[in-house]
Amino acid sequence: SIGINAEYVEFQTFQHYFKQINLSTIMEGLRVGFLGSGNMCQAVAGGLIASGTVPASNITCSARSEGGLATVRAMGMNTTLDNGEVVRNSRVVFLAVKPHILPGVLKEVAEFVTEDHLLVSVANMVTNKQIEDIVGKKVGVMRTLPNTPCKVRSGVVVAYPGTYCTPAQSDLCTKLMSPLGLFSILPSEPLIDVASGLCGSSPAFLFMMVDAMADAGVRMGLPRGVAQNLAAKTMEGSAKMVLEGGEHPIQLANNVCSPGGTTIEGVYTLNRAGFKGTVMDAIITACEKTQGKPQTYN
Repeated sequence: SIGINAEYVEFQTFQHYFKQINLSTIMEGLRVGFLGSGNMCQAVAGGLIASGTVPASNITCSARSEGGLATVRAMGMNTTLDNGEVVRNSRVVFLAVKPHILPGVLKEVAEFVTEDHLLVSVANMVTNKQIEDIVGKKVGVMRTLPNTPCKVRSGVVVAYPGTYCTPAQSDLCTKLMSPLGLFSILPSEPLIDVASGLCGSSPAFLFMMVDAMADAGVRMGLPRGVAQNLAAKTMEGSAKMVLEGGEHPIQLANNVCSPGGTTIEGVYTLNRAGFKGTVMDAIITACEKTQGKPQTYN
């Protein structure tokens, strides 16, 4: 049995080595396209370029007008007004247009899509099946939700593979997007709608928090630039403690609060204002919007 186990381990090691070699071969000279050149394209493509995963010269982006291409062109990427050209010249195509525009764009390029393509959707509220049905081919689709901090390689990307997405294509998507931040394939596709509110929308809420903290600093006498940097760095460091320290966030908060001190006074003010409930409501309503549920406001 020792020999069998040794052979099995050797085979597993070979498989892993072969997969790494195969991925390296695929990544070498890989051409990536983006249908759409807006904020999400800039965030994901910017992360790919900054991490050295894909050079700007191997990325082509499209838009409806020349004005929409100025930013990505300045980043060194190839540009075109022809969506078909993007698909024809790319192996991996990111679907980075607004959800309501995506069906029309997919119909426009469907004739150029082959089973060798990997379509990576970053369009919120559009399912893998919807994309597969419109394209009408057994093409690999990976629905993803990157957030905007991917642009600085500190983002979050959640994903779920479509019906025809192969393990090799899943590995390729992981290889492409892991350098952008935390990459996670979720247990089921509907959970992407939940993640939309939690990590897709929440950067806006956190930017607002930084702004509010900076305003308070200015109100109390700090220069604007200093206050903003202090607030942002404090948020960064606090997040790092949650990710790396292993303690519950509330325990970390309690550690800062001395009896009768300044911090507990501020915590008391936040609690009186319904801070936790307000934050939860913001995340939940963003999730429910993604799920298509009707919104009610008190």
